[in-house]
Amino acid sequence: MRRTIVALSLISALAGLTACNENQEISSAVIHQQHIKAADAFSDAARVLGSAVGEVCQTQTEKTLAASRSAWQVLMQDWMVFQGREKGSEQALALAWQIQFWPDKKDITGRKMEQLLAQDTKWTAELLAEQSVAVQGLGAMEWLLYANPDKLSQPNGCALASAVSQRLIDSGEALVEAWKANPWQAMTPQLALGEYVGALTNQLDFALKKLTLPMGKPGQPRPYQAESWRSQTSMNNLKANVQAMQSLYLADGKGLDALLRAQGEAALADRIAGQFNSLIAGWPQSASMGELLKTRDGYRELISIFNGMEYLRFALHDEVSPALGIVVGFNATDGD
Repeated sequence: MRRTIVALSLISALAGLTACNENQEISSAVIHQQHIKAADAFSDAARVLGSAVGEVCQTQTEKTLAASRSAWQVLMQDWMVFQGREKGSEQALALAWQIQFWPDKKDITGRKMEQLLAQDTKWTAELLAEQSVAVQGLGAMEWLLYANPDKLSQPNGCALASAVSQRLIDSGEALVEAWKANPWQAMTPQLALGEYVGALTNQLDFALKKLTLPMGKPGQPRPYQAESWRSQTSMNNLKANVQAMQSLYLADGKGLDALLRAQGEAALADRIAGQFNSLIAGWPQSASMGELLKTRDGYRELISIFNGMEYLRFALHDEVSPALGIVVGFNATDGD
């Protein structure tokens, strides 16, 4: 059963605790600023997508469709910063399913989008807000732009696309608002550190789930369980997850990496930082996990990615935790 870091030990009678606490307080502010910046980027990208969808609805050409798809990919990768962290602003966490309905093992998004298009309704963002979250976010837009672009040339399909894009804009604005307050500010430095490390390990566990779900068993892959299989960009998304975790770990030189070094754990910090660099540098060229799953060599590349991420998970759970006096508990993905 997977374990993740959820709280910091209250045993604080350690030499140098005051300096350590100061570092933790600095990290909390820096990490909060990272989330504010990421929320702003997501909100801006949502507006760009909205404009691109408006243009493709007016005149659908290869150029306008390509621009819409490019805008969607930017927005999707901006979301990867937040995906799976499960720590921080409660208001922000409540937006997760609305922004992205995944995993979608039974293709609920596709089936519900078909149902909406079959209705004689001119969809608006307000009407869409009353529907399932499966049709309000990134997956719904992917379904339109990649699997059913012909729908965009139809009035009902265009109205639905505009409604989905507006819901994403609304969600982006809500995300910005949710992150205005620092959710860790009122916590003790110890608890704030536990939340910080918990956010990192939760996101790593979620990313591993994204990788292993479509990999299935050897010889029995499940490519349609991959995230963003319609756009064939699942590996790009996963790489964005790893890059986001690396950024969270470093936190502009004031994050977990710096804290480990301040605690005399430079060798451990070097190994973790090096593993992040190695993972990103050796990332597969293919943007599609489905393509990699078709060949033995591709499957081996995925196993290599898994091993690299599993090493990070081990280091965070079994080495960072005792080094910083963090108690190990369980998270919401345990038992999956």
